[in-house]
Amino acid sequence: MPGPASSTDRMPVLLTRPAAQNEAVARALAEDGIDCAIWPLTKIVLTSDAIEIPAETDGLLFTSANGVRALASLSSDRDLPALCVGPATDAAARDAGFADVRSADGDAQAVAALARGSGLKALFHARGAETAGDLRTWLASDGVTVDEAVLYRAEETGPPTAPIAAALLDGSLNPITIWSPRAAEIIAPYLDDAPLGQVTLIAISENAATPLSDAGWARIIIAEHPSGNSMIAAIRRNSYGNAH
Repeated sequence: MPGPASSTDRMPVLLTRPAAQNEAVARALAEDGIDCAIWPLTKIVLTSDAIEIPAETDGLLFTSANGVRALASLSSDRDLPALCVGPATDAAARDAGFADVRSADGDAQAVAALARGSGLKALFHARGAETAGDLRTWLASDGVTVDEAVLYRAEETGPPTAPIAAALLDGSLNPITIWSPRAAEIIAPYLDDAPLGQVTLIAISENAATPLSDAGWARIIIAEHPSGNSMIAAIRRNSYGNAH
């Protein structure tokens, strides 16, 4: 397996989240001298211009920071407890003005466990068109009802810029990061002719890596937890030709 490039042969990491999230990750990595190339594979688009939270609701479920921001843009209610999947979602809820914010520090199963232990019985899940788990079904057997509202979707942005396309074809982006199964499916056709034998894939989860698992990577690394902080930690440990 090839070793890291020398410090004079700087290889940017490819960030593929929606634009705002890419910028936040790039700022964090810049503190360690890690260069980034940015290709937002998707953009977040609101799918509703109004929301009605049922009167009996005693808590909110958030499985993404985008869900927090979407709900906050449509409702001024900040009194309900906010049960969040992880640190980034927790931070978004606090930034939006929620006072009672609780973090599962994990994935959809973890936030379901948080909900079970919360004592709350009527939850409202503000989510995107795609979701990693069926919280409504998981919690029903525990006597917890979950109303759902799809408030946003992730739309494909289209082909990469010419510099990104060229860098993919010459193998000079390393590692490449993937943050969702949808993103993996979107990028897959653009990697058909890329020399990936010396490139590392860093994925936020096994599910996110699966559509690209047979692409011929030098290594596939899965973040320790499905969170932005774990992804940043994995990138720091596996960025070639950059300061650590």
